[in-house]
Amino acid sequence: MSQNIGGRRLAFEEMRNLNLPWRAVLHLGERRTVSKGQQVPLGSHLYFLEQGCARLSMQNLDGVEKILWYVREGCIFGETPYFEEKPSEGYFICTEHSVIYAFSEEHLRVVRSEFPDLLLNLARSMAYKMRVFSHQAASMYLDTVLVRTCKFLAQRIVPGSEPLTANVGISRQEMASLLGVHRISLYKILRQQEENGLLGPFENKRVVILRPDDFFRIVGK
Repeated sequence: MSQNIGGRRLAFEEMRNLNLPWRAVLHLGERRTVSKGQQVPLGSHLYFLEQGCARLSMQNLDGVEKILWYVREGCIFGETPYFEEKPSEGYFICTEHSVIYAFSEEHLRVVRSEFPDLLLNLARSMAYKMRVFSHQAASMYLDTVLVRTCKFLAQRIVPGSEPLTANVGISRQEMASLLGVHRISLYKILRQQEENGLLGPFENKRVVILRPDDFFRIVGK
């Protein structure tokens, strides 16, 4: 059984450990603790997430939130509004208690001078994020809700789990926002696939994959 999920495989992937070399310069940044549900101000600082999780979202004029992706430990975030110097339409909210390090322009001058390799690491991580986002956009236009759902779950399979289990880590409402579907459409797909025996019930933010071969054939479409 293969777990290579083929085309648009990076869609809906969590960002994790993309910028581990930056731990060498955390002493230059300002350590901050951020409570669950607190928004992180963007524009004046570049941030390194040492612990926790931050969610990037946007809102339309009616206040409807669209989740774009999640950033976890070992990642830089907030780089686009920092370097572009324009007001950000997106915002980061910590979804759990988090520890971040804030780098100001003064801090980054030291990084540029004494740790130039970190800038290459930052450029590579930004390119990776762009690739993930483009795959995500393509999936939302080209894939059915079932395929998107399975691709999302495939990214979150617990290594070595038996039976094969995906640790979703977020609510079904958040999952629907990330996948670009109405929550009722997602609930319907999950219920249908539970009845079809492909997936187990959504319990404690986990889903058991009951027919792995069929599951990965759907993901590989």
